[in-house]
Amino acid sequence: MEPIFEGSAVALVLPMHDDGSLDFEGFKRQVQRMIDGGVQALLVNGTTGETATITIEEEFELTKIVIEMAKGTGIKVIAGAGSNDTETALKKAKFAKEVGADAILVVTPYYNKTSQRGLIDHYTYIADQVEIPMIIYNVPGRTGMNIAVDTVVELAKHRNIKAMKDATDNIAYAMDVLSKTRDLDFDMYSGCDDNILPFIAAGGKGVISVLSNVYPRETEKFAQAVLKGDMELAKAMAYDLNDVSKYLFVDVNPIMPKVALAKLGVCGEMVRRPLIKTTEANKKLLFDAMIKFEEKGY
Repeated sequence: MEPIFEGSAVALVLPMHDDGSLDFEGFKRQVQRMIDGGVQALLVNGTTGETATITIEEEFELTKIVIEMAKGTGIKVIAGAGSNDTETALKKAKFAKEVGADAILVVTPYYNKTSQRGLIDHYTYIADQVEIPMIIYNVPGRTGMNIAVDTVVELAKHRNIKAMKDATDNIAYAMDVLSKTRDLDFDMYSGCDDNILPFIAAGGKGVISVLSNVYPRETEKFAQAVLKGDMELAKAMAYDLNDVSKYLFVDVNPIMPKVALAKLGVCGEMVRRPLIKTTEANKKLLFDAMIKFEEKGY
């Protein structure tokens, strides 16, 4: 089977007005920037989209906007369909299928968590009921638990579970999953901008990126360089983007991506509590890194 996408997908930032309400026009501007920048896929309602503090109705409206804007472009739409409540995740998955998303991203249940057996049940329960490609999402830094390699292998056998977004930032873990799923119809995507080069070189199909919000064209160029084996260009871009990637996470995501987008005139810096605006010192770190990268002329 064909991968859901190959190259870079953007985990879309969600612009907000100063009163915390959603800035739908700013969101549309950002989606269009990503389309114009050549990304392979648009992820709506991911972690970077502050999904934890918006309503399910807002999620659904954002999904419809992205699907409408992506029509006719060939760019895939991946809808976030995660929850710590399996029935809520199923509701989101069914909606994504109904409105025409190309795939769903389903995060590991958080807070109440579960066992490895429970993870298999959670993901299988959803995949059995919705005929849409699913990307399981392993981000233990936020969920408090890891999807064990053997659990991934078991889930990878399901006809609708097609890939995993790996945000462990652990190349050894990724290698273990890649080696044990290589004979299955299952792909791996990095969830960490700082390991795009080694992750794709090891067999990953791409990255679901925060960095792409700021530099969509350059992130796609970087990912394609690795996929095509142009290691000279890939290494140069990895080194030159390193500080930008680092300082995009000097504060809690998506605080710093919004700072960067505000600098670019796309939207404001507003984030919903408990997130708060960053410091001037953090802004300087990011802006200096951006200037240094932009001088490279990619």
